Amino acid sequence: MSVWSDMVTIVTATLSGDINFKVVQAYRSEAAWFVFGPLTIIGAIALYYRERFAERLEGRLGYSVTKITHPIISLLLVLGLAAAFLPPINSLLDTLTAGYLAVLVVFGPILLILFERTPERTIVIYCYIVMAAIIFIGVIQRFVFSVQVPWSTTIPPLLFMIMAWFGATFNIRLRTHLSFSEFRTKFGPKGQLFWLTFDNILWLIFCIIVVTTTSRVTVNTYDNFAIVLGTDDTMRWWFLVTMPVCFILLATRAMENIHEDFANYRTDQPLIKQAVIGGDV
Repeated sequence: MSVWSDMVTIVTATLSGDINFKVVQAYRSEAAWFVFGPLTIIGAIALYYRERFAERLEGRLGYSVTKITHPIISLLLVLGLAAAFLPPINSLLDTLTAGYLAVLVVFGPILLILFERTPERTIVIYCYIVMAAIIFIGVIQRFVFSVQVPWSTTIPPLLFMIMAWFGATFNIRLRTHLSFSEFRTKFGPKGQLFWLTFDNILWLIFCIIVVTTTSRVTVNTYDNFAIVLGTDDTMRWWFLVTMPVCFILLATRAMENIHEDFANYRTDQPLIKQAVIGGDV
């Protein structure tokens, strides 16, 4: 098929959810680059304006939105963990939520972090907490009660994957990931601006590559009905689909860095500053 027809197949099939072998083949073709390349840039621009909205919201409130979102997210995740490990609690909550408990626990936090200025930090924190809680409870179950839920050893690695990539995304914004500051500070302002821009352009190219390739892996996993080991109905693509989203957000951070660098250059502000891992932006 032509590149154009493959592009149409990718877009229409993805939006409709009708994934089959023909669609997987289209994802593997060159057409995927023409779809996900622009999508990465468009998505990055959309997330850029989402963050500007979050900044204005925090300005109006006078405090961080996390003071509102984090308690709600914590409650939802506690309910989700209780339902996962205790069948009676699961039955009760499933009845109270009319069968939409899983949707509430998963999509509730996702909607809430869209109002936050740095969603990566929230994702990293709660992935770590949930991962640690699952491992801790699994160890207690195994060595104290001689029972263990089978997915307690397969879900944590997937959460760690999400935590690691979103953590790297946040550190791109903090400029603590592959910054080479000691080397760059030896240049003048124009040299520093050149290398900082060069870095961020490379990040944008890298994001396009990763979004395209991980989208291929995700749709292939979807087509194969791959289930997370130890579960009956938890699909592996639910976790893999976070990777394209993560790198679209990383492209947003690269764009923000470019905008900040040129603004600092025009106002004679320092281009390279001391950064701290886990600091604020």
